[in-house]
Amino acid sequence: MITLAIDTSSASGSIALVDDGRLEAEWTVGDVGVHARWLSRSIAAFLAGAGRAVGDVDLFALTTGPGSFTGLRIGVSAVKGLAWTLGAPVAGVSTLEALAMNAAYAGRLVCPVLDARKKEVYAALYRLSGPEAEAVMPDQALSPAALFEGIERLCGPEGPVFLGSGLRAYGDLIRERFPGAELAPEPLWHPRASNVALIAGRPGAARMDACGLAPVYLRRSEAEIKGRAAGNRQV
Repeated sequence: MITLAIDTSSASGSIALVDDGRLEAEWTVGDVGVHARWLSRSIAAFLAGAGRAVGDVDLFALTTGPGSFTGLRIGVSAVKGLAWTLGAPVAGVSTLEALAMNAAYAGRLVCPVLDARKKEVYAALYRLSGPEAEAVMPDQALSPAALFEGIERLCGPEGPVFLGSGLRAYGDLIRERFPGAELAPEPLWHPRASNVALIAGRPGAARMDACGLAPVYLRRSEAEIKGRAAGNRQV
């Protein structure tokens, strides 16, 4: 089974092609600029470079969130269009789980952290055993202080391995709170599409028709917040 996997959940972007668990090709870019411009032309160039056509794909997999609302919508729209045309199934994967898999063999709990703005982070805590992952703390949007309190209850003062773009904003706070914690090097802060394909290919992994695919935001968008506030003022 050939899986085309993508990630557009943050400033970075990633595309991978996996055939029955074997990585054929992967392309990860640290900062793609505008996802809407990058993704469609990159998928075409990527497949051509791998000697494949989109019609060869049996399963489309992608990160559905949390992450950039715009990036997630673009990824979901692109995958829906491709999968609908081919009649192929799709698989949505947690951005944080895919990111945590960058430290799959760390030997300790892993905490992926993304900057959610508004003084919050998207974070989770995973126990990894090779290609398998158990969510010790589920994906959520919360303040760094709340995250640290949860980690202390579950990990103690040693702390987990931290990784993700949220370390740019909160790395110093993490080092101060958890002196024994390990912060992964920056090249491991980007979600990789090969991990997305790996998660989607696990036995029993959920798959769906393209029409059922939707982003997982974890919180309301700024437009929704403003719209609700405006509606309340009019009542």
